[in-house]
Amino acid sequence: MVSLYKSRGYSFDITNSTAYDQYFVYGRPIYESISRIVDEIFNQYVRIQGQNAPYFTSFCNGTTATCRGMSQWGTVTLANQGLSPLQILRTYYPKNIEIAETNIYTGVLSSYPGTPLKTGSTGLDVETIQTYLNRIRQNYPAIPVITDDPGIFWDSTKAAVTKFQSIFNLAPDGIVGKSTWYKISSLYTAVTRLAELDSEGTTLGIGTVPPDSVLRQGSRGQDVITLQYLLDVISEFYPGIPAPAQDGIFGSGTRQSVIAFQQTMGLNADGIVGALTWKALYDTYQGINQNVPSPKPEPGITTYVVQAGDSLWLIAQRYNTTINAIKNLNGLTSDMLSIGQVLKIPASQALPYIEYTVRSGDTLWLLAQRYNTTVEAIRNLNGLTSDILNIGQVLRIPAN
Repeated sequence: MVSLYKSRGYSFDITNSTAYDQYFVYGRPIYESISRIVDEIFNQYVRIQGQNAPYFTSFCNGTTATCRGMSQWGTVTLANQGLSPLQILRTYYPKNIEIAETNIYTGVLSSYPGTPLKTGSTGLDVETIQTYLNRIRQNYPAIPVITDDPGIFWDSTKAAVTKFQSIFNLAPDGIVGKSTWYKISSLYTAVTRLAELDSEGTTLGIGTVPPDSVLRQGSRGQDVITLQYLLDVISEFYPGIPAPAQDGIFGSGTRQSVIAFQQTMGLNADGIVGALTWKALYDTYQGINQNVPSPKPEPGITTYVVQAGDSLWLIAQRYNTTINAIKNLNGLTSDMLSIGQVLKIPASQALPYIEYTVRSGDTLWLLAQRYNTTVEAIRNLNGLTSDILNIGQVLRIPAN
């Protein structure tokens, strides 16, 4: 098989035929230059709206080999009918899948945060473990429910960790070290079927509690990616702060962004991200989300700000319109959307409410501020008797 990339501006083709070159075999060495080019080209993946985890997809030729996923012969027929790549995928997989794009290219990063989590620990790593354990307990009800605030490791988190350890023959010390971390991750992957076509996925996001790590030039890992993401968003509203590359590596560019942020916020500009800088980053990020004004709609038009997990199909369903109507009104040539993108929606077809899926960190007050409504209006529309929200809960928000 020869895939032609010269027509796309590259000076090479990628093949899977020894008539041209050596095809890829897992475990064999590859050239670093080829690895970088593959990262550049293959930077899109399939996911369910609102989820971070890639959606498991399988592919077969549909004749000599069949599978539960997409087949080669079937796709040719659909393509000849004029269906787009996303429409073809949605004939094989759920209708609410989307094609996401990432420009984050890193080496293999260990998911383990590097230091044990225990009573008093805070941050996204703690929130990750809490989310995983609360899901695992649906299959293992002996594990007690975690009632601590998200991202804060206190008594109920320790009790859940200790019970998990005793069930799976780990030292029941209530501390999440490397072995406990990976055992919890392994069980979470199993119970949510992340490697299956009916995967539940995950929607954790960056959390609401800052990490408790101290980052400086040379640091690597997930916390660095979180830092770079926050700085990238903040840079759009503070021109003096340069946006760093989101590569998970704390290099000189990230250090310059951190120093500029610290100077802007009146902090000690040492380029080191400790507790005070983390707090300022999260406070600034949350302030931006709460206070960015929505543009006034044109007559006969309402506007919508794209959220994580949105797709044109979901938005069209929500507003009782069509994908083509939204694309034509906004001059879109593809189905790709970006978080924060403002879309025009035909107002005459809009429903009197917006459906919103609750994410980590959401509160009724924050949602009321974001959508220019009141807490009481949201409560009444959804028949809520308390302010408690659950991640994944679908709310109706009054459309103003």
